[in-house]
Amino acid sequence: MLQKESYSLVIMDACLSQYGGTALIQQIRIMNPLPVLALSETASTADKVAALKCGADDFLNKPYDLEECLARAQALMRRYTQLNHITGRNYALVSHGNLMLDTARRQVTVGNEKVILTKKEYDLLLYFIKNSNRVLTFEQIYNAVWHEEYLMDNSTIFYHVGNLRKKIKVDWIESVYGIGYRIRGIN
Repeated sequence: MLQKESYSLVIMDACLSQYGGTALIQQIRIMNPLPVLALSETASTADKVAALKCGADDFLNKPYDLEECLARAQALMRRYTQLNHITGRNYALVSHGNLMLDTARRQVTVGNEKVILTKKEYDLLLYFIKNSNRVLTFEQIYNAVWHEEYLMDNSTIFYHVGNLRKKIKVDWIESVYGIGYRIRGIN
């Protein structure tokens, strides 16, 4: 797959039985210098050191926290693009709790379940997450998502927020009476 497609990152199980994790990491290094994040639930310290010496950029033990895995992946990709002077990013992942947005593909998942959103629902969700822990006024929301002049009618926003809450089943979209909404951050 690495010979046919272009990827920004490889996340792999370090204990692949078919090839052996370290052999596969060495093959990846020969084909492409992209970052490799190795995962394992049974790796000893010696296995981790071997994977890192063979070319893995980072190692994470299973079971792992999804947010930590995402943060490590983003850090590896950021370092890779900066060191290689790559200006255009071909990835963009945004997470909030167990919700993840792939902005390059405009896909949303909650847990392991894909959620289908309309264009406006998606734009609204992305705007909310990018402004986590801030109170957003109806006017700010309308201007940012609809790109039109705000005419003091909140029904469109109410409708889309209601649909969004139903689809993604979260409790962190909070109403701020008479003002707008706040997205409670996940600690």
